[in-house]
Amino acid sequence: MTKGEISSTERRRFHNLFGTARELTGPLATSGAGRKIRGLDLSEPLTPQQVEFLLDSLATHRLLTIAGQDLDYFNLQQFERFACHWGAPVPHPSNFLRDGRIGTAQGRTDGAIEYMPMSARVAANVNKRFPEQISCLIHESPAVLVVTNFGGEPPPPHKPSTPTIRPGGSWHTDIEYETEPIYVSMFLIHHVPTQRDSDTNTWLTPGAASTAMAKVRLNGSGEALVARRQELPLNGETAYADTTAAFEALPKKQQDFLKRVRVRRRLNEEDPGWLTPLVRTNPRSGNHSLHSPIWSSRPGIRPAIEVDGLSAEESREFLDELEYQVLDESFRHVHAHTPGDVTIWDNYQTLHTSPPMKSNINSIKDARLFYRISCKGQPSVKLPRHDDDAWIATHIPGGYVSPLGIA
Repeated sequence: MTKGEISSTERRRFHNLFGTARELTGPLATSGAGRKIRGLDLSEPLTPQQVEFLLDSLATHRLLTIAGQDLDYFNLQQFERFACHWGAPVPHPSNFLRDGRIGTAQGRTDGAIEYMPMSARVAANVNKRFPEQISCLIHESPAVLVVTNFGGEPPPPHKPSTPTIRPGGSWHTDIEYETEPIYVSMFLIHHVPTQRDSDTNTWLTPGAASTAMAKVRLNGSGEALVARRQELPLNGETAYADTTAAFEALPKKQQDFLKRVRVRRRLNEEDPGWLTPLVRTNPRSGNHSLHSPIWSSRPGIRPAIEVDGLSAEESREFLDELEYQVLDESFRHVHAHTPGDVTIWDNYQTLHTSPPMKSNINSIKDARLFYRISCKGQPSVKLPRHDDDAWIATHIPGGYVSPLGIA
């Protein structure tokens, strides 16, 4: 079998649980990662056995897409209900204030949490831009992050705005800087860019994207690593890197050494921080993976990490070598999104980054609109979840729990 190929046992289990009318394909990536399921309606509750299959699939293959949800019918409450199987949904820092400051702001991470009203969130701003053509799916949950490249009042017809190119993000995992990191994140895709340049047949021309990405680098990193960071997609896709496959490709002696390495993560510069393994072992699949081996994935927002026993500069050099390994082309996957897809990734076994994008757009053909939910803690094959109150109070901002009507 080739790496990541579907075995007869896996296919038989899939058809026994979901029926032969549903389709399972994979791998999605050259590294062997990824599965795609077609024909599964997530507006309907899943059986515990079906949930077990999905949990096993992600644990083994790192990336899972469940395609074809009907956005005229599938809603964000059903999306959150589905997310509750993977862990406790976490309010995104963009959706709350901490002591009066937006949760994503630089600075202290303690203080009173206040969820922002919908009128103050991105969704309300997005709905103003193309009011006759697209609007956010209705929701109130602070766990739903609206991911988009447009918003605000449309310009007057006689004075259209000038689209600009926004650089892509740094490679990262979601909220890895807390003592209980994000385990799973997922997108529901609403709209993707369809505009294409007539010469290159891409949404962004390589030249425009390169100019924008030239700004994205971390001081002190070598040119070869910076170049790999800047190799991002041109059509609004999400780029993933397979940290399980990257780890498995290392010599056995290096693997054994890395399994003993601990890194110190901190929320704030003055914090003592805590030590956590650099290599994680998935309890379901037994996969070993490099968990967020990025020296500084949020420069200026969260402190860089340190390798236990190394100085800050030695830590950067050590982790830059691992990042260079992980970002090798053979471990990457540029994931094309389709409206109605639910795409799920394991944050312990992957890195991802947002692409360079057009912003300040005038045409719906340039619009990119996703919804994201991230989850912490243990999966649950049955709903509603029953997370410990003390655990929720410690690890979920504001103590959010999905309403019983959802999960």
